[in-house]
Amino acid sequence: MSDLLKTRAPFLTLLALKNGAKHGYDIASFIKEKGSGFFSVSFGSLYPILHSLEKEGLIKGAWESVSESKNKKVYELTAKGIKELEEETSHVRGLIKVFSEMLGG
Repeated sequence: MSDLLKTRAPFLTLLALKNGAKHGYDIASFIKEKGSGFFSVSFGSLYPILHSLEKEGLIKGAWESVSESKNKKVYELTAKGIKELEEETSHVRGLIKVFSEMLGG
């Protein structure tokens, strides 16, 4: 995992949950698809991020029955997570603006 992804992965994970609950595979797919291949996260990297975000109270997970013998944990943003996502989104938009100005765009 690149340094940029390491520092941005929690934000990307929160972004993936912005429009509703998802399980790990859907979160990883969202990051890969919306990141145009620039960002991707392995399951080995994603689950520690999910556990950390859950421990911080930014997301909550619940087990969902997929079949009689299979369950998946589905994650969703908490109120605290929504606030964190809004603050981080504002910060990232500010960075984009500054970079754009510095690059002459």
